[in-house]
Amino acid sequence: MPFSLVNLLVGRRVANREAESRKIGVLAGVPSMGLDGLGSAAYGPEAALTILAAAGVAGLGAIGPITWAIIILLAILWFSYWQTVAAYPSNGGSYIVAKDNLGTGAGLLAGTALMVDYML
Repeated sequence: MPFSLVNLLVGRRVANREAESRKIGVLAGVPSMGLDGLGSAAYGPEAALTILAAAGVAGLGAIGPITWAIIILLAILWFSYWQTVAAYPSNGGSYIVAKDNLGTGAGLLAGTALMVDYML
């Protein structure tokens, strides 16, 4: 196999027969991949309180309704994902779902947004 910059940075390609033994299990995957979400959950409420504290008592009184609005939005998001998984059980990436439901332009926009997000 010739030497390349990609092989140096990422490593060699894994053959299909090797892939099964190299998969990350749930016990290793959740702590290593899920820390980003935990970090966001840790500093989010503090950031909200810091901003609302500048408005005084009225600002701190708004934290309850804001929290409920966030909970409702998360419930809507969960329901949306639940419907998508039910409709596309084996292959439901954002490009495919957007293209099938909203057209090719929306699919390309969703795919491009993901690529930009991955780069950032």
